[in-house]
Amino acid sequence: MSVNEFKQRYFNAVMDLLWRQWSRLGIAGQMNHDGASYVLDPEALLIFSAWFSRYDQRLYDLILDWLKVNGAFINIQRLKSLAEKNRHKDISSLGYIAAQMHRLEGRRWKKLADDYLPETPLPPVPMFTNMNHETTSFCRLKEEIGLQYGFIRNPYMPSGKAMEFPVDHVATILLQLRGIFGVSARAETLLALLNKDICKIQEIADISGFAWKSIQDVLSEMTAAGFTATCDGEKRGRYYFLKSPEKAKKFFGVQDVKFPDWRHVFDVFGILWKTVSNPRLAALSESTFASEMNRIFAEEIGETLLNAGLDELKFLNSQNVESIPEILAKI
Repeated sequence: MSVNEFKQRYFNAVMDLLWRQWSRLGIAGQMNHDGASYVLDPEALLIFSAWFSRYDQRLYDLILDWLKVNGAFINIQRLKSLAEKNRHKDISSLGYIAAQMHRLEGRRWKKLADDYLPETPLPPVPMFTNMNHETTSFCRLKEEIGLQYGFIRNPYMPSGKAMEFPVDHVATILLQLRGIFGVSARAETLLALLNKDICKIQEIADISGFAWKSIQDVLSEMTAAGFTATCDGEKRGRYYFLKSPEKAKKFFGVQDVKFPDWRHVFDVFGILWKTVSNPRLAALSESTFASEMNRIFAEEIGETLLNAGLDELKFLNSQNVESIPEILAKI
């Protein structure tokens, strides 16, 4: 398979995955909800989408519509914490999204919008392009908020079609937990304990994006209330577990709660896209491209997917990477 053929197939597969995930969270899309078995991470998804959905203005603006209705369930502190750790992100696009939400939803987005505002004006570029970075639409009226973050686009107009996230779907369990326990580390801590039988504080901190001390405080309170218990051991080596996980799973109507480390999964997607979208690779032979993939997996991806908790991608490597479109279609 040529580099360009793989690039097109991979691009379509990632874009379809983003449409499916946002549709499962409640955007007005045409994708079906069947087959979803994973809890989604709204902050990790938003960070990746702020970058990758600039190839699809319809999806980008539908995400803004969704945030206008459901933005109160986004943990802005966690969003910023995860963004700082991500290798592939678009800070200006995230700032633009925060500025739009500050305009539409209220003051809770203001600090993020201010923090991500470029210190010096950026030469404006088209906000939306095709996968070859070619502008596909004419901008009749340049939007002021867009220009502040270095983007040329027509003014965003809410469609009025956005819906609240569905509460009967496994994909939204984290959002449901936030509705019950508030937008805080408590929701992520409980989800992590539902995802694994036993967890160390650091493991929960890594997947949640919260500080070690914040997770420790939550677990101390939950243990004092008799909701969780702990195995003997040193403070940083101590394991925690839910006393009655089956009751929580029954509440959500599921037998298993699978919460992958989506931040690292999206990071791998970003590494692969940066590789295949590099114009200098377009003329490579298939064997040379295979060698480049071997290098990328060895030097940049390593065992990231092996430990990310996404079963379908657990054993993806440079030898079977051409099958990733078919794999992503199952997620």
